[in-house]
Amino acid sequence: MQMLSIAGGELNVHRDGQPPLAIESRFARELIERDANSRRNTSWKYAEREEGNQGMLSGARLWGQRGAAPGVLAPPRFIAACTAGEPGVIYYLLQVVGSVGLFRYHIDEQREVRLFHRSATPVLGMTFDADARRLILSNAQPDGTAHLDVYDEDGNHRGSVTSGDCIDVAPSRIWGLPNALVYQSMGVARHPQAGYVVALGHAVVNRLNFATGEIDTVLDDAAYDHVAPRAGRDGSLYAIRRPVEKPAHEQAGTALKDTLMMPVRLGKAVFGYLNFFSQVYGKEPLRSAGGPRAADLDQDLGQLWLHGRMIDLRKVKAEAGHDGSLVPASWELVL
Repeated sequence: MQMLSIAGGELNVHRDGQPPLAIESRFARELIERDANSRRNTSWKYAEREEGNQGMLSGARLWGQRGAAPGVLAPPRFIAACTAGEPGVIYYLLQVVGSVGLFRYHIDEQREVRLFHRSATPVLGMTFDADARRLILSNAQPDGTAHLDVYDEDGNHRGSVTSGDCIDVAPSRIWGLPNALVYQSMGVARHPQAGYVVALGHAVVNRLNFATGEIDTVLDDAAYDHVAPRAGRDGSLYAIRRPVEKPAHEQAGTALKDTLMMPVRLGKAVFGYLNFFSQVYGKEPLRSAGGPRAADLDQDLGQLWLHGRMIDLRKVKAEAGHDGSLVPASWELVL
């Protein structure tokens, strides 16, 4: 039996009785190597004229940099993967340098085939229909919607299977049912005059029959989102259930909390602004290196976009609702 897992942007293949096999994209490796070579060839633009020279016309400042060459490319990240209709072959989506590529990988041969590579078109899920030998991808659209598109095994677009003012993501094939899959769907509400997106409906799970074109809603609760559906080999349907997030104007106490916290937030903003200029022009921070340090000022752990929700990583250990977990305890895996 073969399973795929993605953790930290890395893809691993799990086979019975064998250690996990990490997949490395040759395309991504070559792209990063070309970027490294390019930076080495142009590093003279960012070097100082003399050692220790921080003059106004130093090489770095002349080229609009503050003492360093352009940043290294962000590491490539696998964002989705699925098995193909034959053993030892998988498909995956790889994000690198702001673009997304679809690849087929032959594990035993360690051979990667690039099917397409494009930018400015996020892909929000993928599955492979082994019965019809086709891929189904969720492609985001410029108008804020997302629909399911069908591709053949070589990455050629064959048409769309969903439409409308909705966001259809996370497709998953149904084992044992040819021409059928489940996916997550949310309705889109727009401004009546301007037409831009103002709200999203709660997430439901739909089942699509390719043969008849029928779409049935199988999980729907106005109080909960049902996201990331997966169909098991035994016919079971799994999904993550979480409470619907209320709009800001419906959350009790939000305005009062913002009012009370305003002086603190304003003080942090002013301190950060002055500290930046102190480091740039005086080469010293306003706060000394010794003494107790506040974790929220030392580093920004950032945020993570997970299944349509923004997770503040600084709150994972601090808030009781998370209990040290990445997601709140209110998120449940349901069957």
